[in-house]
Amino acid sequence: MNILGQEEKERKIFVERLNQFIEFTQTEVDKGVNPGGHYKAVWTRDAAFILKDQFLSGHYKVVLQQILLIWSNQIIATEKPSISLLYGTLKKKPLLYGRGSPEMGFNPIIADDNIKKRFDGALPTTLYYEKGFCEVYGQNPDIDSIALMISTTSWILYKLLDLEDNSTKAEPAITLSLNERMDNKRENEIPFLKLSLNDIINFLIPCMLKAVIYLQKRDIDNDGLLEQKHNEDWMDTILRIGKVVYSQACWILALKNFSMLLRKIGNKKESKRLEKMTNRAILAVEDKMWSPKDGCYIDLLDADLHLDEKMHNRLVTQDISLYLVALTEEGNNDASYKHGDSINMKEYSNFENYIDNINLDMYQRGLSTLEVLKKRAWKNNLPLVTETEITKTGPWLLKTNEYHNHTFWPWITGIEMLARTRFGRIDDCSFLLSKFVSTDGIHSNMLYEWVNPLTFQGNGAYPFRTGISSIRIAAIESLTHRAYNTTLISNT
Repeated sequence: MNILGQEEKERKIFVERLNQFIEFTQTEVDKGVNPGGHYKAVWTRDAAFILKDQFLSGHYKVVLQQILLIWSNQIIATEKPSISLLYGTLKKKPLLYGRGSPEMGFNPIIADDNIKKRFDGALPTTLYYEKGFCEVYGQNPDIDSIALMISTTSWILYKLLDLEDNSTKAEPAITLSLNERMDNKRENEIPFLKLSLNDIINFLIPCMLKAVIYLQKRDIDNDGLLEQKHNEDWMDTILRIGKVVYSQACWILALKNFSMLLRKIGNKKESKRLEKMTNRAILAVEDKMWSPKDGCYIDLLDADLHLDEKMHNRLVTQDISLYLVALTEEGNNDASYKHGDSINMKEYSNFENYIDNINLDMYQRGLSTLEVLKKRAWKNNLPLVTETEITKTGPWLLKTNEYHNHTFWPWITGIEMLARTRFGRIDDCSFLLSKFVSTDGIHSNMLYEWVNPLTFQGNGAYPFRTGISSIRIAAIESLTHRAYNTTLISNT
């Protein structure tokens, strides 16, 4: 059998499907950073994925504006500005918190100065620009929203610095013109202003350092793992409380990408400190959250009267795949959304082998985790967010195969695709992409927020931009990995 010929055939099919998917979904990515459908506000965690997708699509200035708006709503204990920049002087919106917390009776209340002091440095879960307030969904700010925004912001700034370094123009490659408030276009009190990339970086670095300090405080028992209360992650009805693998992964991604940015701008001391924090977090996950019995990474949840007993440290959730992404997150790859058939294999001859940065034990654990997900969390050839139904949820009482309860989510599936690509399982990635686009065309039901695995009916927001962006990001990286692997075979 001609291995190279088979590789080329499979790659051609993948390229055709990827180009079709990217072309079909591009109009949604161009619209904004809210998740789409009936969602009008900005969810910080969702924005982290949509912004990266928009950046890869070439919308650099829009991305920077949105990043600045999100960070301008950082929760600060004191109104004293730490840096002179337009967005640092925006009037702060009222902050609500507690709607997702059973301890608070699932009732939101307005955060007073004492609460803001406790949340100092965090980002809100949601920014309701039209309604004029921000919200922390749980009893505390969610770890993943803050960490993912640190990670994406750092990644984008790193890439923009690369663009400036490689620019042949006399002027900087990125200059942002701001002549109105994008969060409220009826207000025109802000004058025209131009900000250089350095201005923006100088504003955002202290914001992110402050956010890191907040997240450090979430390691209450100082074991290297961050703790959370009920519903303080993306599955905001499942009532997970304790130490969640997915949340540690978000934290590790934040530390890795922020460390790289700091090293890029010459702050080697702070970069090294974050590298040490990264290593400590990874070692803690490997030591405490790897389950030899299950052959995968498992959440360490607190026994709690609000929590379904099935969730107590033995339920496999699809979002553990983000930890495999975090383990292999090194370098800033040059993937972008030029048409896939124009990608030259030689262009990727030095494409990084992701597993070079982890030891053999971690590599084997990663492969085992992916196999466990396929055996325990896939149903009808669809990966589900929980391996079985959950009987106790809140504040929304979920039926089986509804929302976060034993359903298919394109967003987390994109993360699993990324993990499978980085661990060399690119055929799995191709298979999962075929669920969205095949010889029959685009499967529009798969562009909903979530899908019932029994009926394949889409539910929730449509089209759900977070899921679309996650799939696009994963698929384009898988394509570059395919090009790299094909080149290796050719050279051999």
